[in-house]
Parts: sequence; C-alpha cells; structure tokens
Amino acid sequence: MKNTFTLFTMLFVFVLQSNASRALYVNDFHNILGDINAEINLLAYSQNNGIETLLLYDLHIIHSLHDLTNSSTNFILADFILNAKSNYGISNITATGENESFFSNVIDIYNNSRTSSLEKFDGYNLEFEFWDVSSTSTGGYYCNNYLIPNGLPCNTDGAFEFYLSNLQTINLLANNNIHPIITESYIGWPTAEQADSISSNLDLIRIHAYVNNPQLAFDYTENRLFDFAYNNTGLDISIIYSSEPNFMQNWLINNSMLDAEQIFINDFNNIASNWTSNINLNGFTYFAYTYNSGINLSSKSNLSKNKLKTQPNPSNGIFQINNPRNFSEEYQIEILDISGRLVQNYKHYFNQIHINTKGVFILKIYDKNGTYISEKIVIN
Repeated sequence: MKNTFTLFTMLFVFVLQSNASRALYVNDFHNILGDINAEINLLAYSQNNGIETLLLYDLHIIHSLHDLTNSSTNFILADFILNAKSNYGISNITATGENESFFSNVIDIYNNSRTSSLEKFDGYNLEFEFWDVSSTSTGGYYCNNYLIPNGLPCNTDGAFEFYLSNLQTINLLANNNIHPIITESYIGWPTAEQADSISSNLDLIRIHAYVNNPQLAFDYTENRLFDFAYNNTGLDISIIYSSEPNFMQNWLINNSMLDAEQIFINDFNNIASNWTSNINLNGFTYFAYTYNSGINLSSKSNLSKNKLKTQPNPSNGIFQINNPRNFSEEYQIEILDISGRLVQNYKHYFNQIHINTKGVFILKIYDKNGTYISEKIVIN
C-alpha cells in the first residue's frame, strides 16, 4: 500500500508540475483596456508565463465608461477577451466583483449581449472580505454600503450572511446561463462552519497564502484547507500567492513561479492525510499583474523569451514545427481547441503534426519544468 501511495503521489506531482492551472489577477485593468500596447504587454506576459486564467478588476469603472450592458459600446471589452482567447492561449476570463447586483445587472447582461463564446466571461468571482473586522464594524466600508442598507448587523456575522446570499445568487446566475460559467470566490479567514456553507455554493475557491516565502505557505493555509475538505469531496482550490513587495515579490524575482508552486505541492503531498484526498489542488493564482514585473515562470527553462514557428500556417492539417533549439524526447506537445479543450497530446516531441479537423487551435510545447511556448495554428 505504501508503494502504491508513493507512485500516486509522484504521478500527482508530475501532472501538477507539468500542467498546473495558473491564474493572474489583473489590477489597474481600466487603464489597460483600450491601450493597445498595454493590452499586448499583459497578454504576452500571460502567454510567456503559462497564465491560463485572467481575473479582471475595475469592471465597474469600465462599465461607467463603456456601458457593458450595451453591445454597441461593450465591444471594447469583447475585443480584448476575443484576442486573449484566440491569440494568447488564455482559456478563461473571469469577472471579479463585490456584490451580486453588479453581476446580475452588468456582467450577466454583458455575457448575454455577446453571441460568441470567445467574447464572454467564463467565471464569476465574488470578492467580499466578510472576515475583515475593520470593514464590517460600525463606520466600515461594508457596514455603510451593504450591511445597514440590507438591515444586517455591522459585524462579521452580518457580513457573512450578506456574502452567502450574494454567492447563492451569483451561483444561480451562472447555472442559468447558456455559456458555461464557473462560480468562484476569493477567501481569507472563514470559520469551519462558514467554510462548509461556502463549499456547497461554488465551483472553485481561491484561498490566500500571503507569506513572504513559499516554505511557509502550506502551514499558513493548512487549517483552512482542512475546514474546506472536512465535509466535502472533490472541491477545487487554487492557492493565491501575493507578488506584493511585503509578501513574495522578492522571493519570486530571485527564484520562479514553478519553484514556489512545487514547494507547496510537495508539502501538500507529504501530509498524506485522508482529508487531502477531498481537495483538488487546482493550481495557483498570482496577485497581481502590476506587481509581477520581473517575475517569471521559470528561470531555468530551455524554452525561455524563444519563438515557436509552424509551417505552413494555415495548413491542410499537416505542418512542420521549426525552432532554433534542438528539441528532444523530454519535450511534450499539446494541441487545444480555442476553448482550451485538449484535442491531441504527444508524450514526446515530433517535428511533424497531423490534425484532421478544421478550425483554430493552440499548439503548446512543454519542457520538463512545465514551461511552454505556444502558437495559434489554423487548419483549413
């Protein structure tokens, strides 16, 4: 039994190391959207560092400038999302907000106003810090703006009641939308009872590990992970690392995202407790874009700032992969459709690939560290 568990652990680590889901909070987005150079910088950074999900802040500001409920004005956001998904390997775009009213009256209407799935949000993320005493107490931001107007007490219990009601509404919105939408939330410090209530009302939890060294991250999150796992199975959880200067910025600059992620994965697997099997460790999330300058996926990758080229492109389904570096069998290839679904994968590198379905695809080549380079390919 011990050997079986060891093999499972090794396989689990390999899968996460090679293909861990990676997300990025995009702050200051209202100053990025509409600025072509700023948009390209964001998307190129995401592509080069294996970012598959972008969580967008400042959408209320963008709505005030471009009425996101109107298809004749919200195209500025639709074009950005389309470009991210079509050309930069982004699988999911997530809207972040602090109340269900914004999702009901703006974000969901935006989604329904766009006809292409490539222009739509794929996740609704509720960010309401109900555990924050300074915000929920008398005179605090949540107290004045949400709790008093809804007849709730200005304390963490009242804030959690408001949060849970909002989460339930957002979950219903997502479930009723014809476009597949993940309901998720950023979580800091819930009680065990609160964790149990939260888990049954969403698909994904992003739980913060705000430390200055990843060796501290598992201990920092262990009790909360246990609370979420206790009465639940198959719960998807992403660990948030903060790139802010007072947290992990310095460590990440001198090491890499992959190093930080692998440390947490190793600590998680070494626990070998029954409760860990109740959790799907669904990769890592980074907070936030403007703090990530100088932070890269891997400082040791053989694929690094290296450009992939396929010929011919477009093609009739057979194309050659050309690259300045010599690939070897340690490299792996994935081909995904435009929605991010895996279509084909190769355990070893081949310089000629055949796809027998017409359409637009993303070709990714991974090295042993999990770093990849990618290119959009078109099959006529």
